[in-house]
This record gives sequence, structure tokens and C-alpha cells, in this order.
Amino acid sequence: MERTIVIYKGKYGSTDKYAGWIGQELECPVKELSQIKRKDLENYDNIIYGGGVHAGGIRGWDVFKKWVQPILKMDYYGKLGNPDYIPSKKLVIFTVGVNVRSFDTRSQLRDVNFDKKWLRGLTCYFLPGAYDPAKVKGIDKMIMGFMIRMLKDKGLNMDPDERLLLQRVEEGCDLVDRNTIENIVKEFKGQ
Repeated sequence: MERTIVIYKGKYGSTDKYAGWIGQELECPVKELSQIKRKDLENYDNIIYGGGVHAGGIRGWDVFKKWVQPILKMDYYGKLGNPDYIPSKKLVIFTVGVNVRSFDTRSQLRDVNFDKKWLRGLTCYFLPGAYDPAKVKGIDKMIMGFMIRMLKDKGLNMDPDERLLLQRVEEGCDLVDRNTIENIVKEFKGQ
């Protein structure tokens, strides 16, 4: 197998679980974002980055995006001039959240996080996470409280996805499922 690494940035445990499972399946190293440096990426042909959803963003993505920007730009512009261009590295993203199965949420995450033309073609997998209201503190608790109020203010105008999200954040949920990494694993095993 080519040299592969899984890098992640999590906070409440779901992203960490997925990163570990992917690493087990691909028999590759798994590192939290703070454990590596930009130059370490040179040692890998395949890079899988995972981050939990946080306030519409992907946790740690701003840092990681700066690290891979030269690679992604080179690949983007290389493909424009040459349809036979072979990218220097394979990069795949996964993000984890309780509402990532919603089309609107996935679209918003893509618009916010992959806002440059050289980012648009990135493969991104959306994996279901977990939410425990008792574990949420500080600014995260404030953000979630704001979202709950916003949803409740919609009243009868809430769509089914919004109703389900409200239920999940009020009651908590655990949607983490090892089977959802199957497509990521297949992509890197060449199946």
C-alpha cells in the first residue's frame, strides 16, 4: 500500500473514533493535527483529513487547508492545462456531525469550507456523529443554545430535518457507525 496517513481534529470523541477505525482498516498512522507539522505531509502519498463540524466549519480545517494549499493549487491548475495530469498526492476529507446527512447541511459545509475553485473538487465524506448535551461547555454550549432557539422560533415552519436536529440536540444522540467508513477505506484500498 502507498504511504497513507489519517490526520484529524476532534473535540468530543466521534472524529477520533472514525480516524482510528480508518487507520486500523488501512494499517496506517493516525495523528491528531497538533501532533504533526506541515513538512511531515511530504512523507505521504495519501492524506485523509477528518474534522468535526463546528459552527458551520470543519474543526482544524483552516490550519490544514493552509498546509495543503500548494499541493491542491498545483493539482487544480495542472489539470486545467493537461487532462492527463496526475496529482502528486491523494487528499480526502471527512467531517463528522449529527446533521451531516441533510443535503442542506452538506451543501452549506461545502460552500463554507471549500470556497475556492481549487478546493471545489475535493472528495468529502460526511459521517454521522454523536452529541451529548451534558458534555458541551462554554462557547459550544452558547452556540448550541442559539441554534436551539432559532429552530424553536420556526415553530410549525420547521422542516423534517430541522425537527430531527432539534430532537437530537435536546435529547442527545449517538449515530457513530463504523460501517460508514467503508467508502473511504475502499477508495484507498483501490476496490
